Amino acid sequence: MGGFKHENEEVDLPERLNIGVIKYFWQSSPYNPSKKTTIPHFLRNIIVFKDFSDYERYILSKFIHERTYDNGEIIFKQGDLGIGFYLIYFGNVEIIVEKENPSPTSTTDGLEYNLITCLETKDYFGELALLQENSIRSATAIAKNACKLIGIFKPDLDELIRVHPVVATKLLQSVSMIIAERLYSITKEVKILKYKLSKMEQLNENEAK
Repeated sequence: MGGFKHENEEVDLPERLNIGVIKYFWQSSPYNPSKKTTIPHFLRNIIVFKDFSDYERYILSKFIHERTYDNGEIIFKQGDLGIGFYLIYFGNVEIIVEKENPSPTSTTDGLEYNLITCLETKDYFGELALLQENSIRSATAIAKNACKLIGIFKPDLDELIRVHPVVATKLLQSVSMIIAERLYSITKEVKILKYKLSKMEQLNENEAK
């Protein structure tokens, strides 16, 4: 199976990407017969696709691309144009962000990073790219070890909407659910942090008296 270009490679992108362009980026056909059983079965074990029928998962798999990454290989970089939603078929992916005020000791590319999280098999990321036009990646994704990703791009979604609107609607509902859950988790964490800061301020005030 051939590889595909990364989101971070410098290419001239048209205002509206199409399926042909995306297939060129990934250099792998979404109609590979080997996917007809493996990808739908994998999707069956992903909670956000639990409401899909086996036939709907099969249809969706026809619009999904796949690729294996080597350890340390960049999937996309912070600031890149986001065009894909990814699921980890196997392996691990680190999500990192560039430090705003790096110390004198930096990485080989002159930058320092904060590790946000390490994702594993059946995790997913990059969902905003399916909903936002000209979505910009807010973090960098790097393969922690040899891993295989499957993904669907915005042009694939546009084509899915055209030929299988019911399946496309379910996919958008699933993506919306992912985003809603992430926002809920962030809101919860912010509330906890505010509570801790409030307690610390009270302690400092009491000690100052």
